[in-house]
Amino acid sequence: MTSKERIVAKALDLLKAESHGIRYSEFVRRVNEALPEIPKNTIHGTLWNLEVQRPDDVYKPARGLYLHVSFKPSSAPEPVKVAPPATQKVKEEQFYEPFGDYLVNELEECTKAIAVGGNTFKDKWGTPDVIGIREPKKSDIIKFPTEIVSAEVKIATAGLITAFGQACSYRLFSHKS
Repeated sequence: MTSKERIVAKALDLLKAESHGIRYSEFVRRVNEALPEIPKNTIHGTLWNLEVQRPDDVYKPARGLYLHVSFKPSSAPEPVKVAPPATQKVKEEQFYEPFGDYLVNELEECTKAIAVGGNTFKDKWGTPDVIGIREPKKSDIIKFPTEIVSAEVKIATAGLITAFGQACSYRLFSHKS
């Protein structure tokens, strides 16, 4: 059995056990825990379009959410429940890369995203924390125009107005902010 076949088999087993589906990042993490000898990038490469590879077994009711077809509801899916945040001392910079991954893998708003953050462009009003690009795939029948997506990350509510102002200023060079 090849690595890809083992990944798909394990992924289907995990989906059969989850009636509410699994978010992409959790999906990759669980398969990686079950098959630690297989590189994580191989798992990403196999799972990212599993609903296309196995349409009779897997479907995506929402962006980034994978569900086994046996649990496909006849009406709208239930919202995904999110655990409350832990009360730890964390830095804003720790969220840049995971948020970029979230934009690419779960929301599918970007095809590529990078963490810029800090004061790279010498002005906080001109340096987004995360910047991404959304381009059409070569296999897309209808090609949409390339879009630039910028994001500002804040972990404290005290800076929300500043964050809103920064996000508005990013619209000068981004399609979405």
